Amino acid sequence: MAVLSPGLIGGSVLSAVRAKCPGIRLSAWVRRPDALAELLATPGLVEHASTDVNEAIAGADCLILAMPTGNMAEVVAQMTPFPAGSKVLVTDVGSVKAPVVREIAPLVAARGGVFIGSHPMAGSEKKGLSFADAFLFEKAAVILTPTDGTAPGDVDLGRLSDFWESLGGIVTLLTPEHHDELVGAISHLPHLVASALVRSVLSRVPEAAPLSGGGFRDTTRVAGGPEGMWAGILSDNHLAVSAQLGELICELEMWKEALDTLDRDRLLRFLSEARALRGTL
Repeated sequence: MAVLSPGLIGGSVLSAVRAKCPGIRLSAWVRRPDALAELLATPGLVEHASTDVNEAIAGADCLILAMPTGNMAEVVAQMTPFPAGSKVLVTDVGSVKAPVVREIAPLVAARGGVFIGSHPMAGSEKKGLSFADAFLFEKAAVILTPTDGTAPGDVDLGRLSDFWESLGGIVTLLTPEHHDELVGAISHLPHLVASALVRSVLSRVPEAAPLSGGGFRDTTRVAGGPEGMWAGILSDNHLAVSAQLGELICELEMWKEALDTLDRDRLLRFLSEARALRGTL
C-alpha cells in the first residue's frame, strides 16, 4: 500500500495499518524533502518513501490519495501505466466526492487501475503527520462512493470495504452526489457556521476571547482548521453548502423573530425540538 501525501489523515492510515495489519508493506509519497525527512524520522512507519511518485508507488496494489482534492489530478497524471495484471486499486480520503470521481476515475482507468472514492468521517482541526493517530478510525463512519458502473459484490469494492473495517471503520455506501449533499450538511456547513460565528463575535468584541468557556470553544473548534484546505472544500461543494446555508438563514430568522417578539413559548419549542434532534446523534 502507498499513501500519497500523508498528513493527519494519510498519516493516521499509515499508523493504523502498521498497528492492525502488520503484514502490509507500506510506502509513501511526499512532495517536499523536509516532509520526507519527517516521515523517515518516524521509526518503523514505512518501508519506503520518496518525493518521486512512481518510485513511491512501485509494487503497491492499493494507493491512497491523501492530498487536497485540488492537487489529486496533478499527482495521478504523473503516474506511469500500472503493470499489466496488477489490479491496482486507487482511493482517496477527500471530503468532497462528485468532482473527484469525475476527474480522477478516468485518469486512474487510463493507467489500468480502478478508482473508488472513500471518505473517513474522522479528523480534527489539526493538520500534519505529527498529529497522526492509529486509532482515528475506530467506530468512525467511512463512506465509500462507487459509481453506477460498480456492480454489487464488486471485488474491488469488497476489498476497500474490508480494508476500512479492518481499521475500525463502519462502512456506508453512497453515490458521490448523495455523499456531497449529506456531508455538506453535517461537515461543510458546520465549518462555515463556526468560522462565521468566530468572525462575528471576536472581530467585534475581541476582549470576550479570554472570558469564553466550553460552549463557545466547543461550538467554534473546527474554525481552527487549515483555511486553504477548507476554502477548497467549500468551493468544491459550493452548490450544496450554499443551498443549506440558505435554509439555515431561514431557520435563524425564525429564532430572531421569536426573540424580537419575546415569544417564550416558541423559544421553548425550538429549544426542545433541537435537544430532541441532538439526542438522535
